[in-house]
Amino acid sequence: MKRALVIDDDRNIATTLLVYLEDKGFEVFSARSVSEGLQVFRREMPDIVILDMKLPDGDGLDVLKEIMASSPGTQVVMITAYATIETAVSAVKIGAFDYLPKPFVPGQLDLILERMKRFQKLETQVAVLKGIFSEGGFVTRNKKMRRLLNTAKLTAESNAIVLITGESGTGKGLLARLIHDWSPRCKGPFVTVDCAALQENLLESDLFGHVKGAFTGALRDKTGKLKLAEGGTAFLDEISEVPLSVQGKLLRFLQSREYERIGDPQTQSVDVRMIAATNRDLEEMVRQGDFREDLFYRLNVVELFLPPLRERPEDIPLLSEYYLNRSARMNGKTFTRIAPDTIQRLQSYPWPGNVRELVNTIERGVIFSQTSALETSSLPPHIANYKVSECIEESLEKLAEVEKRHIQNVILHSSSLEEASKRLGIDPATLWRKRKKYGLD
Repeated sequence: MKRALVIDDDRNIATTLLVYLEDKGFEVFSARSVSEGLQVFRREMPDIVILDMKLPDGDGLDVLKEIMASSPGTQVVMITAYATIETAVSAVKIGAFDYLPKPFVPGQLDLILERMKRFQKLETQVAVLKGIFSEGGFVTRNKKMRRLLNTAKLTAESNAIVLITGESGTGKGLLARLIHDWSPRCKGPFVTVDCAALQENLLESDLFGHVKGAFTGALRDKTGKLKLAEGGTAFLDEISEVPLSVQGKLLRFLQSREYERIGDPQTQSVDVRMIAATNRDLEEMVRQGDFREDLFYRLNVVELFLPPLRERPEDIPLLSEYYLNRSARMNGKTFTRIAPDTIQRLQSYPWPGNVRELVNTIERGVIFSQTSALETSSLPPHIANYKVSECIEESLEKLAEVEKRHIQNVILHSSSLEEASKRLGIDPATLWRKRKKYGLD
């Protein structure tokens, strides 16, 4: 079932739209402000959004920009009682599918929904003809990636635990969300637990919850994210960062779906599908004693490995164009193409930060470009000036050495570690681990 979100503070109009969309077969959500609208959007990831231009706490165009930045494929219809040509043009430039002045009648919405169906059908047909997969933020024509996504779709129909592996920035979170959306649990919640972001005691509380007074700072009862994911999917991102003391409790939960909140002896159970992801070699961590072997085998029911971007050179022009159009809409710029020499430069670069680094690079290029075409001069210096080594021995050196040298070079030419992590397209925690791995302290 497709999902729709109505963001409008007018109760009568919102109710009318909710009833109309439910009659059309949509699962419908509603919000009455900018902050609530964005919160519901990020949680539910609807297929279409009907968005009021004027909201109590802000401008609908700002919401539109946020939606287009995180999900360019979402179809947004702007509605307003203050229709002008200027606002209509602004909305369409940012990425709105259509623009509807108040008051309107159901027949107008019928026409828009019919146009949406035809547009989606045409997009799908074009993608199939080009051998392109485009869904849920994934854009690829790479055969290995397409096989992986087909496997993921088959796996989504089951309740099997999925372990997604791959380098940082390859899209593990996107794939986890896609599996959820393909699964019978798609109507349930999708809850992410960032295992690398919390200290040991806080991670256990985040997962399982706690009762008031269980530890210093536990001022009230807390429901764990596993319980919040009831009937849906829990995504454990960076599972390799779970401390050994918590791994045993997590293993017990995976085996029995039972757990206790911190400070509460009562056993609870929850019906949830588990997906985990890591950019580290868990088998090596098992050999080193940093990860429980029994937990590894319990997690590794179905492993999906996302290949790095450097192994998908045919996807680089495709992804570059996709994110160029998205960034251009977000920044109010008009781009017609990416210069051929720029495409060649992008394809020759090894992309240690993978797709995340490419996205940041294209966005930077859009901001600094002064022409209608993205030129090499608008790329970050370390990419614009990158040269493939002519020395055979150097070109055959281990990938780890290439990555180490590149990270070292970026840090050297950055004013701070935060800037370096942004230029690499990785988060500060990942940069810290790589510095530790390569002795770059």
